[in-house]
Amino acid sequence: MAGMYSSTLKTLEDLTLDSGYGAGDSCRSLSLSSSKSNSQAFTSSQHRGNWWYYSGSMNSRNNSWDTVNTVLPEDPEVADIFSKCPKLPDLEEYPWTDEDIGRILRKGKGDGHGRSFSQDAVRRLSQLLRRALIRVSREAQRLSVMHSKCTRFEVQSAIKLIQSWSLSESCVLATVKALSLYSMSAGDGLRKGKSARCGLTFSVGRFFRWMVDTRISVRIHEYAAISLTACMENLVEEIKGRVLASQSPDGGGEVSAEVLEMVINNDAELWGVLQPYEHLICGKNANGIVNE
Repeated sequence: MAGMYSSTLKTLEDLTLDSGYGAGDSCRSLSLSSSKSNSQAFTSSQHRGNWWYYSGSMNSRNNSWDTVNTVLPEDPEVADIFSKCPKLPDLEEYPWTDEDIGRILRKGKGDGHGRSFSQDAVRRLSQLLRRALIRVSREAQRLSVMHSKCTRFEVQSAIKLIQSWSLSESCVLATVKALSLYSMSAGDGLRKGKSARCGLTFSVGRFFRWMVDTRISVRIHEYAAISLTACMENLVEEIKGRVLASQSPDGGGEVSAEVLEMVINNDAELWGVLQPYEHLICGKNANGIVNE
């Protein structure tokens, strides 16, 4: 009887495991929060591969990593305080190359927007995109703790929590589109790679490997990697569209890094996600003007 009971439990345990790749031995490998319930686990674990680990508490309301209400520097005293705020780490390894971003920016040149981006603008956009990757990954990591696995639901929820309403809606729709294309092309599994089946330029395999190396969760489903890849690629396309829309259609030449910075600094939805500080600033641009 005892053997039958243990066998049943083992069967149920096998059924609950998804097809995700293991990113660690247990949930204790996650360096997610400094809350009391996890403090002992985090102090005893090694934070290999986690580039955003901090010993100080970053918890805010609802146990989120990011805070919404933030005062922007409008006078010297506030600016001095703001300069002391912790900044996001600069990722040394990230799942794309400048050539990948350049290919995305060159797509759709025949739609009336023929201006290209300079190499400096491409490199700058790559740097800014890393900040959005850290923010979404952190939130997805936090949401994955309860069930010790990261699926598309955690990634999509993280997108909705981090980004503005219109931007998150666009990115979530991009993840749904990529997942739909991937599911409909199941017969091409041996002839095409995941990125080609999803219609993406970024490499899904690189994103999957990056999520495993940074220990987003103990188990990571392939749909989570596809969702994160589609989100980042759609964010590049959103930035491209807003930059080109702000320029004169008759203007020639390449889009410089200065123009890219100016458009992002004046766009509250983009600047809040791409600004360098750890806390999340929503609904305000670089000048502190509230988006109405």
